[in-house]
Amino acid sequence: MRGLQAIPGITIYGITDTQRFDERVPTVSFRMKGYTPQEIAQRLGDEGIFVWDGNYYAISVTERLGVEEDGGMVRVGIVHYNTIEEVERLLAVLENL
Repeated sequence: MRGLQAIPGITIYGITDTQRFDERVPTVSFRMKGYTPQEIAQRLGDEGIFVWDGNYYAISVTERLGVEEDGGMVRVGIVHYNTIEEVERLLAVLENL
């Protein structure tokens, strides 16, 4: 979370306070200024990092957040079987956009 928060132009949707992480799941949705979610997903996919873009069948949520008309959000799931190196690679690709 700290790595995503450090990248200029990234907006994270959901709980970002580390003191409240017990209230969230390990899936993170975000947008990045200057790129559509589809462009970000494509760029990450080109690097072998697989994420989702769009509304993930939660159209009422993306509409309420005001992001549906602009392609929704990027969603990445980081769980117990992901390595630190994989997370660092994700952040590096995003930082280089």
